[in-house]
Amino acid sequence: MDGPLAALAVDHVGIAAEGPATALTALLGGEDPVAGREMPSGVAVGRFGPRNGLELVWEAEPGSPVESFLARRGPGLHHVALRVDAPIEDLRAQLAADGVRLIGDGIERSSDERKCFFVHPAATGGVLVEIVEGASPGAGDE
Repeated sequence: MDGPLAALAVDHVGIAAEGPATALTALLGGEDPVAGREMPSGVAVGRFGPRNGLELVWEAEPGSPVESFLARRGPGLHHVALRVDAPIEDLRAQLAADGVRLIGDGIERSSDERKCFFVHPAATGGVLVEIVEGASPGAGDE
């Protein structure tokens, strides 16, 4: 595959839920997702599972983006996060110059404090894509 996203790896999968206690805990042998962290967008997130590869996303404040997502689609797949090791600012600028629809005005911080930005689902065939820079601190060895 050619293009700016060719060298990326899957970092984690985001799952929208009504709250932190979900059916996923049964699949994880009763393990509760990590405590949620409130993000500036009004959502709460908790990373858990093998190599922190799952991220539970739920509403922390009324009117958050996940509230409208849950109203439209219900609980389930929210986003796929791809990891890049190159400077994320350059990748975002390249995608914007190529006319790819992005969300927000710049680089944000992910749930584990890495630089990130989001690609709008309209540009990816219906899936919200988060681009994160570098490996997750809790991911462990590959």
